[in-house]
Amino acid sequence: MILADLQLTRVLRAAGAGRGPLPLPPPSGRYALPDAAASSARRAALRAGHPGQVADRLVTVLESLRPWEREHVLDPLRRRSVAPDQRRDLAGGPDLTVGRPVGQGQGSAPGRPDLRFPEPLVLGRARAVQVDETTCGSAVLAVLAAAGDPVVSLWLVAGTDVSRGARELVVSEGQVDATARELETSSGRFQALQRLLKARTTRAALGPFPWPGRLGTPPWTAARDARYADVRFTHRIVAGGGPGDPVLASALRSVAAGVPVPLYTGGDVGTGWSTAVPRHVVLLAGVSGPQAEAGGDDGTPAHGGRWCSVYEPSSGALHRVRVADLLAGTRVAGDPSKAVRRALGGWPYVTWAVLPAGRAGGSRRVG
Repeated sequence: MILADLQLTRVLRAAGAGRGPLPLPPPSGRYALPDAAASSARRAALRAGHPGQVADRLVTVLESLRPWEREHVLDPLRRRSVAPDQRRDLAGGPDLTVGRPVGQGQGSAPGRPDLRFPEPLVLGRARAVQVDETTCGSAVLAVLAAAGDPVVSLWLVAGTDVSRGARELVVSEGQVDATARELETSSGRFQALQRLLKARTTRAALGPFPWPGRLGTPPWTAARDARYADVRFTHRIVAGGGPGDPVLASALRSVAAGVPVPLYTGGDVGTGWSTAVPRHVVLLAGVSGPQAEAGGDDGTPAHGGRWCSVYEPSSGALHRVRVADLLAGTRVAGDPSKAVRRALGGWPYVTWAVLPAGRAGGSRRVG
């Protein structure tokens, strides 16, 4: 490694920070996407910790929504929007793409997303864009929470709080300076939730001391405060080992099991000392396409034609890239494609991952 390729995260990892056994991926099938059936939406609400009466109110409200609103609530990350020969969505959901057109951001060739056109991620009537340059992590955590909790996503999309003030991620008037007028719109609700999450993740970040707000969200408090269904999270530094990197492989396995993974991205000393630290946060949202049966010459898995979707909050869009290209971009001397750079918010490397580590209230599962 030459000096120009130096990353602070690699130095921290060499010193023992952000290391440890990798958590086991979530069990296959546990975090299947809720479908249009009332029982499925109810189960998702119960798994997110809501009592039965809240889950029942959710089902009642969902029945009154327009189809596109219901789709935004139940699948905010569009994990079912895959091309016809990619219907086996590894997020665990059933194939609901039969008879549906290929979504925006996908090319006309079957199974080959058009990487030139990312798909805007819209919640209700608002594009899911970060509030400012310091809230990329907050936006990612907000979308992560919505993807795992239909009560939160219903509030973001339609403004209806079926928890009646009981849910911690549903912002009330006066909380984090939210006004009644702001909370009337999807964009206002998404901005208010970002402010709430930023306040939460900067609190007690350095022992009892707060994290400077101008520096965004540190990975350890992102892991502490991340919410997805009943999942708890931990964090690990990405070593930058290329296609065989164990942290990125663990992240992909978790996403394949149905749990999205926040990823921190950044540069190296070659582009300036200030870029050699984690600079941005994106969300590895879904994985689709056939898995290759054989591994590479070095014993690492071959990912073949698999694709992944990445939510990038500065553009408020879902980017689809080849898994192999994403992994290649983690190499120290790698030259990531333009599509990968766009998906990573303009940065060349994945530097840190916030990984699922068992169920909240349960023991931490590590391999």
